[in-house]
Amino acid sequence: MKRICAAVIGIFILTSCFMSASADEIAMADGYYAEPDGRMIDYDGEFYDVMVIPSEVEGVPVKMLAAGLFYKAPVKTVYLEDGLEEIGDACFEGSGLDYIDVPSSVKRIGENAFRDCKNLTSLYIGSDKTEFGEGALSGTGYLYIGVPCNSDFLSLHDYIRDAKGDEEFSLDVMHTALVESMEEKDIFGNPLLYCETCGYALKGYDDIEIPFEDVDKDAWYYPYVVISYQFGILNGKSQTAFDPDAPMTLAEAAKIAACVYLCWGDDTFDFTADAGEAWYQPYVDFCYENGIIDRHIVFDWGKNATRAEMAYLFSRADRSAYEPNNDVPLTDIPDVDEGTMFADSILALYRRGIATGSDEYYTFYPDANVKRSEAAAFISRIFCFDLRVELPKG
Repeated sequence: MKRICAAVIGIFILTSCFMSASADEIAMADGYYAEPDGRMIDYDGEFYDVMVIPSEVEGVPVKMLAAGLFYKAPVKTVYLEDGLEEIGDACFEGSGLDYIDVPSSVKRIGENAFRDCKNLTSLYIGSDKTEFGEGALSGTGYLYIGVPCNSDFLSLHDYIRDAKGDEEFSLDVMHTALVESMEEKDIFGNPLLYCETCGYALKGYDDIEIPFEDVDKDAWYYPYVVISYQFGILNGKSQTAFDPDAPMTLAEAAKIAACVYLCWGDDTFDFTADAGEAWYQPYVDFCYENGIIDRHIVFDWGKNATRAEMAYLFSRADRSAYEPNNDVPLTDIPDVDEGTMFADSILALYRRGIATGSDEYYTFYPDANVKRSEAAAFISRIFCFDLRVELPKG
């Protein structure tokens, strides 16, 4: 009944639009009709696989797509021009839409705007300030939603969940202001890409060769070793051996934590040990000085690190604000509770999508020694938001 009502309302509004303005006042170009108040009220042109809906018709700035404008229309890929401020109620309801790009200028997406768009699989939302009307995304399947890197992910996640009515979606970080550095190079000598909006440094991973003969390309950890190696965070045990199943010492974990922490900023640090100092002492000192390790905690640096200890060091070294899993409760991790050492840090990694557990039950094994291959996976998810995993809650 609601869907029928939405269609009827849309037809009524379009009819009233034509009655409220004379033909001389309505701007028309390329099949688009717009009223002087900025409402696009009709389209009678052809539908193409890719369409760009303008924000101006014959000199008239378009601020709103009227209710029901593309109701059940055979649209597919749609780009909205910057300047549009509102997508009306039921605007694309039941249409063939499969992708839509919503610019940051859009302040509101109306009720049922994309309801029952069965083919819709991905969309881009240019602003985390855009409001979603009730049922705006209801009746759609799993959605991949691109959002700006500086978004308030917690609020946006809640808005979209309410508009969709379920958790069948993921938020994918989009860096839209990428530039090449004129000075900085990656470890392969290529210009470093970074985002002017958030400062996050990006590096390409295509056709990368690693020197480790014991890392098979079919191994689950292969891409993680490639990424952690390219970022210069995790090296091999020798020039040709990575030793993926070897345990990692706390000293090695502290080194990684210090290097990860530095990668989020513009600072540099000389980790050269003084005469008579252990090789790891500068890294340990850095961790204490920057709050990665609390002063009252003392580790045996030659001891193998447990997964819980690694979680403590890595979670505090990660200075990103991206948390796709902010609602994951501690009760979802079967072998971690409030009495578990570093439980808060373990939970933080799950909520950020960095830890996913070792089986279908999200078991963490906090007391087990961390393998080098596992550390590579954690490092990769810290730096690459698109590798972070959104886990179902409960």
